[in-house]
Formats: sequence, structure tokens, C-alpha cells
Amino acid sequence: MINKAAIEVFVLAGGKSKRMGTDKGLVKFKGNPMISHIIEILDKLNLKTSIVSSNEEYLKFGKPVYKDVIPNKGPLGGLYTALEYSQAPMVLLLACDMPSINRKGIQSLMTVAEPGKIAIATDRTQISPLFACYPRSLKDKVANALLADELKMQDFISKQSHVVLDLNSLENTEILQNLNTIEELKAAESMGNADD
Repeated sequence: MINKAAIEVFVLAGGKSKRMGTDKGLVKFKGNPMISHIIEILDKLNLKTSIVSSNEEYLKFGKPVYKDVIPNKGPLGGLYTALEYSQAPMVLLLACDMPSINRKGIQSLMTVAEPGKIAIATDRTQISPLFACYPRSLKDKVANALLADELKMQDFISKQSHVVLDLNSLENTEILQNLNTIEELKAAESMGNADD
């Protein structure tokens, strides 16, 4: 288990959002920007939170906003930015388009996390690199992967020491749903999810 004080959260909001047609984190979900649902949960947990984005509009959420240190490298580049700016031993990396993230899921991930290992969630069909804890000690390995243009996060994780959180056993797989289109957004809104 990783202590809350040893974790810093970074929410990736730098995607080009081609399918949504606009910046995903700022799209309204249940009346508020999608990212605000995630920030609300993190604030309830009293976790230090920053946003990775080149869009200055994210400053309105009252959190530090960092531009990618190495731009145009996708989520792995976002992870590198988080590891570069974090002061904590572990970085919890989240995506801005997963508004069903809840307290139970984050606490469960922190419970299985171990120092020096990636802790990653799965719904048994896939692992989710953007609902995962990464040790800051991986920064050089992430940099090497970026320089080699090896940008697939699943491939990177498979080569590192990691532990897996099975969200099926917690009946909490909905938190991994990411919303890429207006249709997916509307479908998720109509389902209704618990906030914690």
C-alpha cells in the first residue's frame, strides 16, 4: 500500500480529441466539464492534483497546469511530464475522459500499489495505463522509450515490474470507461453513475 502523502495525481488533458471534435476534458458531462468530475473526487480524497495540457483554459480549475516537456508523444509523453514535475515518489496518472472514476477505485489502486512498481487496473479485457500509479524512479526509462519512439504504454508497462488491480472483483469496471464521442457521452449520462 502507498501512503496518500507519497502520491501526486496528474490528469492528462492534452489529447487532440479528433473523435469528440473538441477538447474532451472541457466537454459537459451531467452539466459540468468532464474533468471537473474527476477533480471533485480527488479533492474529496485530499490528493495533490495537477493537469497536463497545453490548453490554458484548464487553469480555471485551480490546479497547476503543465505543458508536455516533450510534445506530441501521446500519453507516454504525458507520463514523462508528470514524472518530471512530480515531487512525490509515485504518480497517479488519470485520463480526463473517464468521468466515472470514483473514490473506491482510486483507494483500491493505492492499496495494491507497491514502492518501485507500476500499479495498474484491469477489467480483464485490457489494462488501463491511464488509471495507474507509476514510480518516479521510472523517469529515465520513460525518456528512453520516448527517444526510441516506443510510445505504446501497454508495451512499456509489460517490460516493467508491475502489480494489477482486478476491477471485476470489486464490481467497479465502469470507472475505466473513457468517452471518445458525443454518442458515448450521451449513453454514459443516461446510465447514471455513483460519484463515490
